[in-house]
Parts: sequence; structure tokens; C-alpha cells
Amino acid sequence: MRLWSAEQHTAFNQDGFVLVPGLIPGDIAAKAEAVIWKNLEADPADPRTWEGKPVGSGHRSPEVLAIFTEEMAQLVDEICEEPQPDWQPPMSAFAINIFPQPGEWSHYGPHIDHALEKDGYRTFPRPMRLASLLYLTDCKHDGAATVVWPSSHKKIEAFAKSDPERFTRMFTLNNSLSELDLGEGIQVEGKRGDVLFYHYLCAHSGSRNVRDYPRFAIAHKW
Repeated sequence: MRLWSAEQHTAFNQDGFVLVPGLIPGDIAAKAEAVIWKNLEADPADPRTWEGKPVGSGHRSPEVLAIFTEEMAQLVDEICEEPQPDWQPPMSAFAINIFPQPGEWSHYGPHIDHALEKDGYRTFPRPMRLASLLYLTDCKHDGAATVVWPSSHKKIEAFAKSDPERFTRMFTLNNSLSELDLGEGIQVEGKRGDVLFYHYLCAHSGSRNVRDYPRFAIAHKW
């Protein structure tokens, strides 16, 4: 049975991203969040314990890794139109924990992933099949929502192909995004258990959390 609808397929191809609601069962997402709080040695009910906690944290516990279900892997295969029958769940997960911050909301500017110079990733063929953000808490407007630039993947791909020698590496391509008119970015609001999937050339950005509760999410590349 296919998990990927024709409407989602069209939206992803057009926009370069799609939010899939409720892909992670609620109880599994809640258990994963609880383990992250425990590993951070912080109390979700006491903001005083949130101070100084890291933005990124790695996790290997079964409760966190349980979010990577076979259904999710099947959906990724369908999005990419590239089945991987020997898929195995990852051995670790990387959480991005954005705690409340003072001041006004803002994002940090568009970028693409896998674009560090030291890594040397090539633009073509693609260095990954798909990127994703798996929400373990609700992600409200101005609450560290991921900002995406709709259809930016098409503009960036055309830009890269216009000068393949210049844009051999993702690093160079990423550093040249200011030359493009990407339009306006939009905040993607999600709930616990939702998963944001985005094309490897989709321009996106993190943002500040000016709400009153942390946003926990797992960043994963497929």
C-alpha cells in the first residue's frame, strides 16, 4: 500500500518540501521527548533548568530511535522514487533543541544542507536522497519554526546547472545563494509527530524561539 498521495507528490515536486502530519505515533514521540529531557538533565516544568542547555544533542536510546519506523522509511522511498530494500534504522539520532529566547523573532537566512567546505560534498549527483525534521514537540508560529523558500529547489538546481564547473561543490553553491531571488520564506508550523521532508536543494533556515516552550526535533538525512 502506498503512503504517498498524488496531492503530496505534486506539492513536494512544486514546493520542494511537504509536512506529513502524524507520521510518528504520539506515544512514541512523547517517549522520545521525555528521554531527551532526561539526557539534558532538565525539567520541562522548570524553565530555570533550561539555561545553558545545548542546541544540539546526540541520542542512541531505543526510545528516541523508535521514531524511525518502517512506515517512515517506506514513505521516504516513495518520495524519492528510489526504493532501498535493505534499509536499517539509524544507530543514533541528532536532536536540535531550541529553547525560548528573548527579543523579536527572526530567521537566520536561507541555506542548503551538506554545504560545509571541509566535507567537500558534490552538488551532482545529490549527496543525500532527502532531508527531514521530525517534531517531538509542537512547533508554533515564531516558536523556532523552520523557514522554507517555496520552489527554491528549482531555482537553485537551475542555477547550479548553469555553471557546473563553478558549482561542483555544495559549499560554493550555498555561498552564492545571495545571487538568486528566492522570494519570501514561510514558517512551517508542525505538531508533535509531524515530519517535514524537504528536497536537498530546498533553501531553508532555522529561526528564533520567542514562545514559552522549547522546540525539540530530530534532524535526519536519508
